[in-house]
Amino acid sequence: MSNASTILRSALKPAALTAGLMLAGTAAGRPDDPEYYRSLRQAPYAPPPVAFGPAWAIAKLGWSVATVRASRSVQGRDRKRLLALAAVDAAVYVSFSYAYFRRRSPVLAAAWTAADAAVTAVSLPLLARHDKVAAAALLPQAAWLGLATPVAIYQAQANPDPIFGDRLVSR
Repeated sequence: MSNASTILRSALKPAALTAGLMLAGTAAGRPDDPEYYRSLRQAPYAPPPVAFGPAWAIAKLGWSVATVRASRSVQGRDRKRLLALAAVDAAVYVSFSYAYFRRRSPVLAAAWTAADAAVTAVSLPLLARHDKVAAAALLPQAAWLGLATPVAIYQAQANPDPIFGDRLVSR
């Protein structure tokens, strides 16, 4: 097998995993009202809406590389932990769109985003102990969530929520 085909095969699994996650997330929460996001009060430091798709694609591709590498390079209890964390991360990512766009809940969106940030923060040092390349692949997700989490919390505090009402809205 040539070097090129080995590289291609090793790139296909993370790419397929990323595409599957993104398609599942879209299917779970395709917004029925594309104007919903624009109707919400946004943090002054929120990136433009057009940045979210590419940022999440890069973050999830890195996550996929990290997950595939961890499944191959990490053994024992840490492998089980990392794969469990990866499963939680995937579930949070896929269900986020449902909570945010279908349920229209900025509070749930903030909780999901903070949970994803926590899972990523726990995964990073565990990965770094075993596979520095896998840990480095997860850094774009950590960086994006470092911005997305305060943006989501701001949004949860600035907008009424159909599930939680306006009890959490700071005036």
